[in-house]
Amino acid sequence: MPRSIATRLFLSYLAVVLVGLVVGALTIAGLLLRYENDQTRLRLEELSAPFLAAIQTGVRSGQQPRDIVDALTEQARAANARLLVVTPQRRVVVDSDGALINFTLPRPSTGSIGTFTEKDEQWIFVQQLLSRAVPGAGGQGLIVVARPRAVFADTIRALLPSLVISALVSAAFALVLAALLSRTITRPLRDLVGGARRFAGGDHDARVPVAGPSEVAEMGAAFNEMAGEIQRARGSERAFLADISHELRTPLTSIQGFAQAIVDGEARGDAATRAGEVIHREARRLVRMVEGLLQVARLEAGAQPMASEEVRPGALLSGAAAALEVQAKDAGVRLDLADAGALPAVRGDPDKLAQLFLNLLDNAVKHSPKGSTVHVRGEHDDGAIVVRVRDAGSGLPAGAQVRLFQRFYRGENAVRNGAGLGLAIAQAIAQAHGGAISARNVPGGGAEFAVRLPIARA
Repeated sequence: MPRSIATRLFLSYLAVVLVGLVVGALTIAGLLLRYENDQTRLRLEELSAPFLAAIQTGVRSGQQPRDIVDALTEQARAANARLLVVTPQRRVVVDSDGALINFTLPRPSTGSIGTFTEKDEQWIFVQQLLSRAVPGAGGQGLIVVARPRAVFADTIRALLPSLVISALVSAAFALVLAALLSRTITRPLRDLVGGARRFAGGDHDARVPVAGPSEVAEMGAAFNEMAGEIQRARGSERAFLADISHELRTPLTSIQGFAQAIVDGEARGDAATRAGEVIHREARRLVRMVEGLLQVARLEAGAQPMASEEVRPGALLSGAAAALEVQAKDAGVRLDLADAGALPAVRGDPDKLAQLFLNLLDNAVKHSPKGSTVHVRGEHDDGAIVVRVRDAGSGLPAGAQVRLFQRFYRGENAVRNGAGLGLAIAQAIAQAHGGAISARNVPGGGAEFAVRLPIARA
């Protein structure tokens, strides 16, 4: 079996054409054979009229049927016909060819026209009642004029040269057309292969034209979408590497500088203590950053083990508010959790969901001005709960509604000492529970984060 699609298409199309030619040839041959039989019947009826008239005239004048037939034999043979005289019992008593004496002639299938077979050759005949009785037959006999029926082999033999020529011409035309069609159909596939090889070779801008049959065009569009996603993923990966390099460089530079000061003896006494505090603080910052990255990666990969329990969101929100009570008091921000306790239960990991709400409330407190209130509202919406956390800060920067959930992203109004992982971790936790987080600016100032989680099923 050929492995090339173009070759398979070529051979398949050629096979269809050849089968069509054979079927067409057989159909034409059958139609011509039927036409020939119809023409034979018509010619027989025309031919039989003078013979029947001559025999009837001879019988009325007193001549013997055998003598009449003998006199007409040469004319009958010249017309490729034979003359028969048949008794009422349909037994042949006179045959111009002399081969069917005492042969029982079949009755006509339709009207006065019938057929019989002699030595594998079919004959078609027309019959007429004699005006007088046949001597020795016990009644009126029949006059029969017969002629050979068209033979299929002879018809095919006559048509064979024309059929062969037609088949050769059609096959040549089919070869050219099959080659053109196979190349036309497979050209988008070859373009797709070329685009895939260019992409694999490092040309990530390579795309293929969306052309050809619908299935091939769909494949090309899918390849372009895949290439675009891979390119975006690589861009995100490069941006992530750049971001993490920048984020790690700052604490590592501080650690390296203060450690070098201690080693060189430049930091002594209180200076050495301050240097150790900086080193400890920045080391803890690195640990938190690495742990946050690992947590996001595990949640996105589904490798983070999580419990599956019925959890009351109101209790988690109350716990998060209590954990931030001191921080909120220092910032002069009030937390309003009205109606949050009436939410139905969700199923998931209570620790991870608590971290999700803690991160959102912590983010809202950090971005709220002194004397403002962070409002937390909950609602039931089509088989899910929606928890809305609204602050009174400066709102989201333009175009930040999606980017703010990326790792290390910090807007212009972000807290400088943060790692930029809190919202990324919250989004990963929500998605791991079958939910999502969205963000928007609200009229009058501030931003609102909406967490959507499916309700626990009984």
